[in-house]
Amino acid sequence: MLHVKNRELVIPGQLIAEGGYSTYGGAFRDGNQVYSSVIGLVDARGQDIRIIPLGGRYVPRRGDVVIGVAIDSYGSGWILDINSPYAGNLFVSDLAGRKVDLDRGDISQYLSIGDVVVAEVMDVNERMRVHLDASGPGMGKVRGGKLVEISSAKVPRVIGRKGSMTATLQDVSGCKLKVGQNGRIMIWGKDQKMVNAVVEALLMIEREAHTSGLTDRVRQFLEKIKSEGA
Repeated sequence: MLHVKNRELVIPGQLIAEGGYSTYGGAFRDGNQVYSSVIGLVDARGQDIRIIPLGGRYVPRRGDVVIGVAIDSYGSGWILDINSPYAGNLFVSDLAGRKVDLDRGDISQYLSIGDVVVAEVMDVNERMRVHLDASGPGMGKVRGGKLVEISSAKVPRVIGRKGSMTATLQDVSGCKLKVGQNGRIMIWGKDQKMVNAVVEALLMIEREAHTSGLTDRVRQFLEKIKSEGA
């Protein structure tokens, strides 16, 4: 049973529904009840409920994939800006995927200030010290591509239900995307016109995340740009 209307504005802790609903970003379950964890709009479709956030800074959580920029280094690693009030810490061994003898080399051979890195949040302690790991598949130092930054609150809309929006962006444009939970997105593509079109599409998603029919509008926009160059 829903206790709110679809697209209704809700606040953290507000009761959304009771029953066997599946919860997604912004919604959580406590027993048989579903609550909102953010300020946002209810998106209820069948037995699926999620909350579309209206804003807010990115707060790291264990398991998140983020895109960071190296802004400083120390003896055994780097400090990464992860588009958050809290910086990320990346040790050399967690980038190389093995133990590294720090007495036998300069860590700048692995990463330099200004480099972009895809990493996973491995741990966040009580002091909000963020431990990153970039040794897994599809992670590590980024080569090439275009970096775009949007509100982290709009990332669930960029991904879409079961990855539908990201799939649309990639399939129509022919570009490859890597979406970070912290609001940063990498785009790789051979056609610069389509790379730029994806950037515009991402900004459209950020502006119109609260509206319905957005996936279709994004597809139509990209198809129009693509057909103009045919």
